[in-house]
Amino acid sequence: MNNLDKYDHMILDIIHQHKIENQCHIRLAVLERNFWKRIEEDTDLHVGKARIGERITNLYLDGLIQNKDGYALTKRGREQLAFAPWKEQEAAEAQ
Repeated sequence: MNNLDKYDHMILDIIHQHKIENQCHIRLAVLERNFWKRIEEDTDLHVGKARIGERITNLYLDGLIQNKDGYALTKRGREQLAFAPWKEQEAAEAQ
């Protein structure tokens, strides 16, 4: 499995939040729109680095997401989301 960066974790989080809020899988167009909305203020990321299609493909091939009438996290994807960079920051701030 490839090492995931914060943007890969962001995709997992978008899929997870959509499932919680809407009780359904997320469509690709909605996933892409939400991703671009989240990163539009991010000055560290340029369009070439975003490569959202490639990121989604890699997450799928690594078994972290599935596509059955929309995208959803697999068990491995939910487990990996626990290691998101902002989760580590929240834990450090809580101490």
